[in-house]
Amino acid sequence: MAKVSRKREPSRIRRNIQDYGDPYASRNDHGDPAVCTGCHAVYHLKHWRFDEDLYRRYTQEGGVQTVICPACRKVADNYSEGAVVLSGEFFAAHREEIMNLISNEEERAKGINPLERIVRLTEDGSVATVTTTNEKLAQRIGRALQKAYQGAVTYRWSEDTKYAHVRWVR
Repeated sequence: MAKVSRKREPSRIRRNIQDYGDPYASRNDHGDPAVCTGCHAVYHLKHWRFDEDLYRRYTQEGGVQTVICPACRKVADNYSEGAVVLSGEFFAAHREEIMNLISNEEERAKGINPLERIVRLTEDGSVATVTTTNEKLAQRIGRALQKAYQGAVTYRWSEDTKYAHVRWVR
């Protein structure tokens, strides 16, 4: 029996790619604690969180650093790291219901990480595009749409950054 020689296939190498860094993440420490004047998020123990009681306490005590959190800056600058494109006759017929699902997913995501937000919603006829502050929220919305309404979901990531492009159609 003849021995079959198998050459190893070369692995794909991604070249000329810089390490990803969020341009809106602060390079220096905000000071602990700090509060966002836009959304009332609190920076405490090196993490952002929503805690209205803690926000009130810190702002009443004074001496707390006030900042604009990275998510509020991204929304103000219309900077996104993810996009979800929705289309199809089903979307057009159930638009309000689907938008409520997307809003609920954003609220759930903000409960885990206050920096996950919807940047903008644009509509052009029967196609809507939801842009997000990070790629994880775009993926999360795509999974929620697939789970609730089936249809076809495709995920694409850019080669050089952490940008996710999600397309849902039914």
